[in-house]
Amino acid sequence: MKKRTVRQIVGLVLALVMLSAFIGCSKDNAKTGNPKPQESAKTGTGGKDSEKEKGPLKFSYMSTIWGVHPQDGTPIFDELMKRTNTEIDFHWYPTDQYQEKVTAILGSDNIPDVLSGGGTARLVDEGAIIPLDDLLESHGKNILAQLTDDDYPYMRSARDGHIYTVPFILDFPPAYAMQVRKDWLDNVGITKMPETWDEWKTVWKAFKDKDANKDGDATNEIPYAGDVYSLLPAFGINVSSKIGFTVDSGGKYTLMYEMPEFRTFLKEMQSMYKEDLLDKEFATRGTFVDNPELEKVLSANLVGSVMTWAANTRSSTEAMREIDPKAAMIGVPPIKGPDGKQGIPSRVRVSPTASITIAGEDKAEKIIDFFNYVFSEDGIKLMSYGLEGTHHEIKDSKPVLKEPYINSFDDARKAGLNFTPFPHLFTEDAYMQITTGGKTYEELTEPMQYFYDALYAGKDFFFTPVPTLTTDAYSEKQADIMPKLEAMVAQCVIGELSVDDFYKEYDKLKPIGLQDILDQGEKAWKKISK
Repeated sequence: MKKRTVRQIVGLVLALVMLSAFIGCSKDNAKTGNPKPQESAKTGTGGKDSEKEKGPLKFSYMSTIWGVHPQDGTPIFDELMKRTNTEIDFHWYPTDQYQEKVTAILGSDNIPDVLSGGGTARLVDEGAIIPLDDLLESHGKNILAQLTDDDYPYMRSARDGHIYTVPFILDFPPAYAMQVRKDWLDNVGITKMPETWDEWKTVWKAFKDKDANKDGDATNEIPYAGDVYSLLPAFGINVSSKIGFTVDSGGKYTLMYEMPEFRTFLKEMQSMYKEDLLDKEFATRGTFVDNPELEKVLSANLVGSVMTWAANTRSSTEAMREIDPKAAMIGVPPIKGPDGKQGIPSRVRVSPTASITIAGEDKAEKIIDFFNYVFSEDGIKLMSYGLEGTHHEIKDSKPVLKEPYINSFDDARKAGLNFTPFPHLFTEDAYMQITTGGKTYEELTEPMQYFYDALYAGKDFFFTPVPTLTTDAYSEKQADIMPKLEAMVAQCVIGELSVDDFYKEYDKLKPIGLQDILDQGEKAWKKISK
């Protein structure tokens, strides 16, 4: 759909609505002598309300929803609406149907005022959403105050550098951890925790040769499980997905394949695969996403080490202790690679969430005022801890979540806490209260202590991953180029391609789209990372 088509349709509808409202208001004022309603209350400056309108701010909000997140409102949302004098008409749709629903809505005369999801690049191309930069500067100071320099590349559009969304922010950097079976180290007689690349290779070889899981079969251990991409930070290539965009030492946005360190990485992976140190199923057992196949081998007492979600230390330990009561998967600092490089990806703080559409353009300032309150001190406290006396109580001047909301994330979300389909900031403190069930470290079970320790084991080596920028070239060519690159890496690791042949095949992809992806990505990065 062309930009002008969406604008014309919605513009016509808005014009008719505004004309009708004007006529209605004129009649009412003529009868009663009442003046027009005042401008919307400014609800977002430090959490304080200024002038209240006679009527509430009303807008429609469309989003996907999942899991146990409630669709029918909660006391938390009721309180938020009361504080801000707002009424929101929510329209929720299942995740698997959402893209089709967005397409249908964009082609209709019923576009919501606020649209969450649907693909920012697509919505920008359609002309369906408006840039928020100036609105945030003038009405969204609290929102901007919560953004760090590392957040802006995720907030800005690769198309034009503008911000089009209000984010959901989870202010909790720890996510992944390098992990090793402490009991396996004991079984093979290694007393020093490995740190360097050579020390880790010694550990992996011992796991392979010495029946580390003590099941009588010295051939079924997987010294390092998951995909090979999780080992890239040890070579100075900081990525958090197999797509492989990163920023090199000179600040250039590029693909990992362009970095000289990637050649060294491929040679090491070939060597490890040949020596049976790598997972033979590395191509299908992912690390950075939830992968049932990886979970199966972890739970089956077959994996000696892995880099994945820190929570795996708890879940795998609990599952394996049904087989071996001494099982202990623990978090350790990330591997120090051949050149002394170390890194572990941190959680991406911001998720671009809600955009104001052209249907909501006339009330955009008031909508940003509303979200500015959500990101105020009082708004953050409400969305993270709920209502005092109901969801939390104050102890030592700090909010402490109550049962059952502290028992699990499902229990918290059922009550409307950590409501991720809606923009807000969820604090590290609230996250950890739910993670630990409100217990002190000493009160935690041993597997939960492993999880807690793993979250912070790599804190000195966190790096913020860079986003995959949806440039025109990437949108048009990635479906052809990226799977070929992934297949070539796998072929090289298992020895079907030499490292030199890998780069010959790599260069062949440049004239058919890869070079355009690189060039446009670099140009877009300069625009959004200022």
